[in-house]
Amino acid sequence: MQGPLDGYRILDFTRYQQGPYATVLLSDLGAEIWKVEPPGGDPGRGSDLSGDGFSRYFEAHDRGKRSIVLNLREPAAVEAALRMAEHCDGVIENYRPGVMDRLGLSYEQLCARNPKIVVVSASAFGAEGPQAGEPGYDVIGQATGGVMTLQALGAEAEPRTLPGGFADQVGAMQACIAMLAGLIAAQDSGHGQQVDVSLLGSQIALQSVYITGFLKNGEQPHMRRRRMPTFTFYQAADGSWLVIGVVDARNWRSLCQLMGHPEWESDERFANAPARMKHADALETLLDGRRAHTPTHMRARPRDDLRDHARRAGDQRQGTGYPHGMWVCMRLRNACTAVAMPSSSRMRAPSVAARSCSAGSEVAVRNAVASRSAVSRRRGTGGGGVQTIDATKSEFARCGGE
Repeated sequence: MQGPLDGYRILDFTRYQQGPYATVLLSDLGAEIWKVEPPGGDPGRGSDLSGDGFSRYFEAHDRGKRSIVLNLREPAAVEAALRMAEHCDGVIENYRPGVMDRLGLSYEQLCARNPKIVVVSASAFGAEGPQAGEPGYDVIGQATGGVMTLQALGAEAEPRTLPGGFADQVGAMQACIAMLAGLIAAQDSGHGQQVDVSLLGSQIALQSVYITGFLKNGEQPHMRRRRMPTFTFYQAADGSWLVIGVVDARNWRSLCQLMGHPEWESDERFANAPARMKHADALETLLDGRRAHTPTHMRARPRDDLRDHARRAGDQRQGTGYPHGMWVCMRLRNACTAVAMPSSSRMRAPSVAARSCSAGSEVAVRNAVASRSAVSRRRGTGGGGVQTIDATKSEFARCGGE
């Protein structure tokens, strides 16, 4: 199935996660990705290896791409990369600012070969500012962007990280957006451009609500164990966890009826959202049931009973974790892509979340193949299994060039 980016080609100089996940999103949307790896391969190839040599880290971020190894310290390899850029619509790289220039692959040099080329540069701190050019990985982005402090349960509490390469993933989405915008602009104007994105900038953009408040009052926000009593998690009678999302008056009325306390709706302490926040501790005690002397609280009934009753009332409650229901929903929404593996087996991985709702129109996500390489790769050897190749015309042609 063709995607909306079918016919576009992106030259990928990225490694690890921020850049590679951006190009996976573009690949899912139909773009052809040419990934340039250094001798020894992307370091991500050797990350998080299972016993059979499978790297969920690398395949999650690099499936569906074509790879070629180029030693960019060699002039012939740099020339090969420039020639590849002549046949591409965009370039993404996540080196520190200035590295591409030193390699002979600056925006000006790429633009001289291809005036419509769109170059997205993704780094830790961007090309400007007091920390410009400094290195940084995901955890550094979370720290300097304030996310770790925001997650701390109080001013004196220790900072906490978010899992899954959170800053990298958000930075990748920003890089993908930057490339999409650049491609549209190039199509309209006939000219390319360079766009700068960073882990720090991405984390700031993500926290727009909290940072807007900070710029107004200068107060550092912190998380509570429960952010608000009607927008959080509770433990049910069977020991499983239930999340509730109560925002408007109708939701609050449903919750009061579910708990067997319709009088809460008219209680001045809980009459509206600001009042419920002001008396959050009292309401949390009533709902949680740890200290409440009443049988009508979250802990008095099994989770599924609470959830089913809420669904019938049109309220919003859901269990937590990776339940079977989430997998069913992913399949119904086609939220996974099937990936053909070299061993002839197939794996599944999450794909881009956009889905068209228009008849006769579809944001197609094509099925991918595991990272295709113009180099040999022995399963189970990680990064060391990638063999260096010469930057010759025959290998360039193998990647789809002239």
